[in-house]
Amino acid sequence: MVARMPAALAIAVDLGGTNLKVGLVARGGRIVAKRSQAVAADRGPGAVVADMAELADALIEEAAVARAAVRAAGVGSPGPLSVREGIVFHCANLPNWHDVPLRDMLRERLKMPVVLDNDANVAAFGEFHHGAGRGCSDMVLLTLGTGVGSGIVLDGRIVHGHFENAGELGHMIVAADGLPCPCGQRGCLEQYASASSVSRRVVSAVERGAACTLGEAIRGGEPIDCIRVEEAAKAGDALCLRVWDDTCLYLAIAAINIQHAFNPARVVLSGGMSGAGAFLLDPINEHLGRQRWKLHEDLPEIRLSDLGPDAGLIGAAALAWQIG
Repeated sequence: MVARMPAALAIAVDLGGTNLKVGLVARGGRIVAKRSQAVAADRGPGAVVADMAELADALIEEAAVARAAVRAAGVGSPGPLSVREGIVFHCANLPNWHDVPLRDMLRERLKMPVVLDNDANVAAFGEFHHGAGRGCSDMVLLTLGTGVGSGIVLDGRIVHGHFENAGELGHMIVAADGLPCPCGQRGCLEQYASASSVSRRVVSAVERGAACTLGEAIRGGEPIDCIRVEEAAKAGDALCLRVWDDTCLYLAIAAINIQHAFNPARVVLSGGMSGAGAFLLDPINEHLGRQRWKLHEDLPEIRLSDLGPDAGLIGAAALAWQIG
């Protein structure tokens, strides 16, 4: 016999370029069950949506809950996309995803209301409701990974903007005529503050002849990621320390720009680089102290993510509760 749970549930979907995660989430942000698998991108959008529905059905069965207890579904997806129309216009890491009506396709499969939003917005919403943003009305999330994603929550609501592309803070220009970015601009924040940019700048400096304890590995073709640079910086390598400190400076500059644009109570850092903890936060705060304006004490608190990789699922569920 199927047991009924007193709390209503929501389906949460976190779609990435590589992995698909689906969760069954209770009010309050508790994940009852979750599953993940590789995204079958080469099979097209229809197959990916079918996988979402199958994982959702499996979680409902696994949790032994009545389907009627599942009120709605929330989806976080790479974009650009339209929240109003429920359409994913394009996904760089998902071939053949052009003008995909993802919201309506999943709604038809699940037979329940579905809400769609940008993956970084969804993660920000999760942190705002159940993570590092709890207790404040205004918060900005920066995800420091391959690029720099972001989500803005003001007065408790995700900011989308007229063209539904608000929150692309990874593409705010922090260095005039700086490093080229795949977006077509130069000097974007993500070229100076993403995890991939940290390792890329170290490799580039070594290739130009700079001394570095990672030099032999780099010249031998060994892949170098941000964690290797962080470890070398902690061990005192001068090049890695300089690149790391420059990264923290640019994040401080970003926080100051965010302060003047949105004046949030908190800026939350998530993604792979946030695992550095105090080694990341302390220099950011030092640079903040030196770079900030002196007219008024209104700097946001810089905090690390509380939810980690579950922020997307928990945020998707929080969105689902608004329509379910």
